[in-house]
Amino acid sequence: MHVRARGTDRLLDVLELVAAQQEPATRNAIAAMLGAPRSTVYSIIDTLMERGFLDQTEPDGLIVPGRQCGLLGQVYDRSAPLARQAKEVIRNLAQSTREVCELDLLHDWKQLIMISISGRGHGYRTAVEGSRFPLPSTAAARFLLDGYSAADLERSIPAEDFTSLTGTVSSPAQLHREVELARAQGYWVTRALVDPYVACVTAPVRDRQGRCIASICLVVALQDIDKREAEYISATTQAAAELSRHCAILENPTF
Repeated sequence: MHVRARGTDRLLDVLELVAAQQEPATRNAIAAMLGAPRSTVYSIIDTLMERGFLDQTEPDGLIVPGRQCGLLGQVYDRSAPLARQAKEVIRNLAQSTREVCELDLLHDWKQLIMISISGRGHGYRTAVEGSRFPLPSTAAARFLLDGYSAADLERSIPAEDFTSLTGTVSSPAQLHREVELARAQGYWVTRALVDPYVACVTAPVRDRQGRCIASICLVVALQDIDKREAEYISATTQAAAELSRHCAILENPTF
C-alpha cells in the first residue's frame, strides 16, 4: 500500500488553506495557521510559486492562487458535466428572479459556496466562490445536515459557530429541529441570519436515493422577502428539483 509522504500532505495543506481563506495571508501567517515550521512552509510556497500554483503580491507579500490553479479549475469544468448543468440551473434561477443564487455544499463541517451568480449584472450580495461559512448561520445547512443526529452536530460543529454573524445564538438541538422541519416542508427561509439586511431561501438537491448532496440558495434583500416570498420559494424549489433530476441519472453524482 502506498503511503503519502508527509511533504505531500504539507503541500496540499498549504494549497487548501490558501483556497479557503477569505483574504490572502503572508507566509508567516500561513505557517502559523498550519502549525508548521516556517522553513518548511516557505520551501513549499517557493516550489508552488515556481510551478505557477501560487503567486505573491507585492509589496505586501500576500500569497494568492496562481495561474495553474485557474487552469486546473477549467479542466475540472470540462470534465464535470454535472457541474456545468448546475451552473446553468443556477444562472437561470438568478436571471429569472434577478437575485443572487448559490449552489452550496457541505465541506469539513462548513458551508462551501460552489457557485454564486448574480442576476442583476452586479455582485453586491454575491459571495466569493470557494468561501466557507459556519453552518448554523446558513439557510443551506438546514438541508446539508440532513441525516445527522443532534449529537453529530454537537460533536462536529465548533461551539463558536453557533453564534451567528448577526449575534443570534443557536444550539445543536435547535439546529437539528430546524433540519427536520426543513425536510418536512421541502424548503427553508431565513431572515437576517448571516447578514442583517439579507434573507435566504433554500431547497435541497438530492440524489436518486434521496440524500441531500447540495442546496440551492437564493440570497435576497430582507426588505423584499415578505412581498415575494411565495415567488422565491416556488422558483428555488423548482430549480432544486430540476438539478435533482440531473443527479438521479448518475450513480454517484458529485459537484
